[in-house]
Amino acid sequence: HRELETNGPRIALRNTTLWSIIIIGLSAFLFQLLAKYPIYIMNNLPLSKVLIALTFLFQNSYAHLLYNQHWSFLSSILSVESGTRWFASIAGLSSLASAFSGTMVSILAQRIGLYGLLGCTAFTLSISLLCAERAYYISKVYNFDPGDEISKKQVEKSRKKEDAQSNLTGKVQKLFQRVPELKALFFEVISFQSMATILNICFVSKLKSTITNDIERAAWTGRFYGSINAVSAAFQFIILPLFLNRIETKLLWKLLPLIPMISCFLMTMNTQASLMVFALAFASAKCLDYSVRGVLTEIVYVPLDFDSRYVGKEINGFFGNRLGKSGMSVLLSAITG
Repeated sequence: HRELETNGPRIALRNTTLWSIIIIGLSAFLFQLLAKYPIYIMNNLPLSKVLIALTFLFQNSYAHLLYNQHWSFLSSILSVESGTRWFASIAGLSSLASAFSGTMVSILAQRIGLYGLLGCTAFTLSISLLCAERAYYISKVYNFDPGDEISKKQVEKSRKKEDAQSNLTGKVQKLFQRVPELKALFFEVISFQSMATILNICFVSKLKSTITNDIERAAWTGRFYGSINAVSAAFQFIILPLFLNRIETKLLWKLLPLIPMISCFLMTMNTQASLMVFALAFASAKCLDYSVRGVLTEIVYVPLDFDSRYVGKEINGFFGNRLGKSGMSVLLSAITG
């Protein structure tokens, strides 16, 4: 938040992307090094396993952070009407790109290995950085740069002599009081991510016990996520535009949890469920998250002012996601021992 207020959205996105590239590239190098020269720490635990866990946590964090910054730019330059018309198509193109990437993972994993895939991630993030720089350059040239709102805001603060050092908790409380929709969205994010975490843990556990080979499991996972994104693209290009034109978004929000809840119920009814049952339950939640829920969330942000849009996205999209996932993970760990 401080980076955003000090340097603006363009510099904030540039810095977070650069740090992501550096950390992922460094992780790939360390994995290669530890594969040749293994190091063991407490109780003969390989250091590489610790690095894998840290990389996984970082991957979840940076992906949501960059995702929210990109969508913040889009919601800043589009009106409510334009957002309703374009968000589904933009999300659909993203899903197609993800489906292609997921298919390529299954191919590349056999050729360059898991560590080579990390290098590919750093490369694609570099392309993303160049595209983001170009997008902000165009917005500056044609006078719709979202950063202009920060300049106006800083001038207003200096005139009103507001305390720039006020704590983040106080800002969040004031924001939620001023925009109750963001407060409701915050709790929706926590509840949805908690449910998704339960499904994810069940799915990953079943996947590891069913497919024990790391390379084969990575290839299967790549195809699985590719299929999810292909289905999401169909939702975004065909089904969602029809629904948005005929059904109120409030009703769509209410219908969202039904499919994952039915999937969870079917999964719990069968104690000897196969991998495909777990996969379908998890896939239903992810498809809705990537397609319908993602687009509906962005529509909520479009009519809001700068603080509500950017700070709200930071709180809900980053902190809310992390709180829902990590909180449920800690709870499940305590329950299962």
